[in-house]
This record gives sequence, structure tokens and C-alpha cells, in this order.
Amino acid sequence: MQAPLPPPQAAASPYQPPAAAMAKGNMYSFQKWLMIGMILLVFSAVFAQFPLSSSAPDITDYDVTDEKEADQYLDDMDSYEGQVALFGAFSSILQTGAIVMLGYAFFRESQEDANQHVAVRITMMLAGVVMVTGVVGRSFSLF
Repeated sequence: MQAPLPPPQAAASPYQPPAAAMAKGNMYSFQKWLMIGMILLVFSAVFAQFPLSSSAPDITDYDVTDEKEADQYLDDMDSYEGQVALFGAFSSILQTGAIVMLGYAFFRESQEDANQHVAVRITMMLAGVVMVTGVVGRSFSLF
């Protein structure tokens, strides 16, 4: 008589993290989310500084009495303003993502870490609320 075969293992879902990673707690740590959020904030500040004011076209470099030169100056100014808008938008996207990550980290840490004093947990919750409210308030207008 043969020993019964063990039941077949269920195939791991590609949408779920491995069970070993979840057991170790590697998927989330407050320090990891805080560091990623801070790095994104630094990157957003760097991107906001890319279009230097010294790289704007100077009108003295163009002969504005000539129609072709005047059009070239306007095209160059339009290009520079587009570059400023592009880097500003990218910086804003990075900044919003960073603040949302930091807010999430504060919310999660205040809910999961029962070893901290109640005042620290409430402060972390309020910091998360302020961060998320700041993100929402950027695009909110009454008029």
C-alpha cells in the first residue's frame, strides 16, 4: 500500500506578494515610505530649478526691427515658457506623489504601531490629514 500523496500546491497568484515576504514585513516599513517620499520631494525641487532664468532668450540678442528676427524671438520665448511649464508640471506631479506617500505612511503608522504614545499617534494622524488636505486643496476653487 502506498502512502497518500500530498494535495497539490495552489499556484501562486501573480497579483499577490509572496507569502514569505508578507511574513517578514518587507512590503511596508515606515522608514522606507518616508525615505521614498523625501527623495521624491528632493527630485521635485531639482526639476523645478531646471529652466534657469539665465537661459531665457534675451531681446538684445535679436534685431527686433527685422520681422524675421522678431518672429524668431517670439518663437524662442514661447519655447522657453513651454519648457518652464513642462518642468513645473513634472515637479508638481513628483511633489504630489511624495506628499501622498508621506501622508499614507503617517496614516498607516498611526494605525499599526500600538506601542507609541497616544499623542504621537494622534500627531501622525493629523500630519497625514494636513498632507492630504494640502494635495486636495491645490486644485480646489470656489470661483
